[in-house]
Amino acid sequence: MSLLGFSAAQLAAIGAIALAAFVVRGVSGFGSAMVGIGGLSLLLPPQQVVPAFLALELLTTAHLLPGVWRQIDWQSLRWVIGGCLLATPLGLTLLAGLDAGTMRLLVSLCLLGIATLMLSGLAARLTPKQTPGPLGALAVGAVSGALNGAVGISGPPAIVFYFATTAVATSRATLIAYFLFTDVWALALAGGAGLLTEAALPLITVALPFSLAGIWLGQRLYLRLSDDQMRRLVWTLLAVLGAVGLAQSLHRMLTP
Repeated sequence: MSLLGFSAAQLAAIGAIALAAFVVRGVSGFGSAMVGIGGLSLLLPPQQVVPAFLALELLTTAHLLPGVWRQIDWQSLRWVIGGCLLATPLGLTLLAGLDAGTMRLLVSLCLLGIATLMLSGLAARLTPKQTPGPLGALAVGAVSGALNGAVGISGPPAIVFYFATTAVATSRATLIAYFLFTDVWALALAGGAGLLTEAALPLITVALPFSLAGIWLGQRLYLRLSDDQMRRLVWTLLAVLGAVGLAQSLHRMLTP
């Protein structure tokens, strides 16, 4: 028995992964791609998963923007986006000369280390009490863009930048806006490269109801969390994602 070309087991897995990914997105404002693309790529070809998931993120999270519009730190966000746009071509250039597996390993190690320090409280006294100015935001955007072009990972620098230095509501709102921008940019690039094919449509059709349910649940969970609980959840999530990325990178490097 199959539906839209997926077996019953695949349908169940797609639903569970999409639900989990968008609960994470609804709570924190980020993380759905790291959870969803990573999980679905174990079942289906990445060429089908990546464009489908980018479309799902736009369809399920664009409606969040009006509700958080007044909380977005537009002053810093424009510099982060500018740095990302400028440095993405640099990352693509680096991709040609660097080993992507090694880069992912280093990014995962950094992510795990930063999250562990923040959870321990050791890094709290070292972080600034407010978001750095335009040069700091531009630098964060540049690092995000370079990583995005080199290894397809743009989120961690911006996540750490905001949640380490800004109020939780502002951090979440600004990241929602930032990742919507990166989704649109990536989807446009995917379309230009011919990756938006009919193969993505069945996956979008199956995953969309679960994604919408996940966003709804995530928003309800967010409203129940205090600022301290929210920060601890974010750092724990980043630590888990860093550990998973580290394990995946080591597995790829050690598997013949």
